[in-house]
Amino acid sequence: MAKSSETPRCIRKYPKKDGSFSFHAEVRRKGAKPLRKVFRTLTEAKNWVRSTESAILSGKLPQDAKSRKYTVNNLIEQYETIYLSRFPKRIRSQSHHLEWWRAHYGHKLLSDITPSLLAQAKHALLSETTARKTPRAGPTVNRYFATLSKAFSLASSEWEWIAENPFRRVSKLPENKGRTRFLSKEELSALLRACKEHKNPNLYGMVLMAASLGMRYGEIASLKWKNVDFEHRLITLETTKNQDVRVLPMPDQIYSFLMSRCSSCQEDYIFPSKNPSKQPTYTMIRKAFQAVLNQLGLEDIVFHSLRHTAASHLAMSGATQGELMEVLGHRSPVMTRRYAHFNKTHLAKLLQRTNDKLNIQGDHEHNQSS
Repeated sequence: MAKSSETPRCIRKYPKKDGSFSFHAEVRRKGAKPLRKVFRTLTEAKNWVRSTESAILSGKLPQDAKSRKYTVNNLIEQYETIYLSRFPKRIRSQSHHLEWWRAHYGHKLLSDITPSLLAQAKHALLSETTARKTPRAGPTVNRYFATLSKAFSLASSEWEWIAENPFRRVSKLPENKGRTRFLSKEELSALLRACKEHKNPNLYGMVLMAASLGMRYGEIASLKWKNVDFEHRLITLETTKNQDVRVLPMPDQIYSFLMSRCSSCQEDYIFPSKNPSKQPTYTMIRKAFQAVLNQLGLEDIVFHSLRHTAASHLAMSGATQGELMEVLGHRSPVMTRRYAHFNKTHLAKLLQRTNDKLNIQGDHEHNQSS
């Protein structure tokens, strides 16, 4: 990477996707690992280099002192109290990750957490079996690492306990390409009929909404009548995976179903459990859903496959990537690209119509005319 004459040798300038730049500063120390930090401006980077070098010379480098004072247990406690407490859903998903780190490395000083030690932790995670007596998968190990990496990032950028996050220098394990099994039109019709006959009162409606609107289970289970606007035929999703509010139009089938279910709309949740103030548990729905799948002989299908079903059929109907992202609530197009091949037929027709309008003639037509 080329550097400008105004940029010191210890600072590198990197372009970002939005056209701006980031400045990566580094201060090397004899007999110790380098200190690195990223800044938005060159001035901030230069100031950090000067103050860090001065602190090293005076023996008052704050990160060194704190990284040798605080343990991983201290960091996890700080992370849970200051950061994780703001995200209740993340607490549920990350608690067992943090417990593992506590049990295995909680006593370690932050200065002891190096890339080589993390490589050992990765091997340990892969060597263990899960509660289901199966080997822990690579993507699952990545989740364990991502959880504690976030805490180390905060310790570096906001709390100034450490100079850099050691997790950034550890490679991730390969991720799965993602489940793309979806139901055909005939399979979905059979599934909906069977769900309608099942004794679970919520199963049919939840499957219908997942397959029609591409909603996640949690989004459906947390849906309340206050989120439904019958006048404008809109559903507002307030509880989504990425914390963004998403608004979806109601197709006729969903509108009719919700109208039939809303005799008085006095209950809180649209799909209440036996206790109307609580959400239906996923375990109950999963068991009922699996029973119907077994009855129909449908394999390699989970509840989340209904979301893939909605997305796949939308793509086959000609939905653009932007439209899919809006319906599914994806922030990045990477997740939506798995459905791109489904709308090739639509794309072929579009290209043909465009070429016909432009009156483009190929070699075949040219030879015939000559």
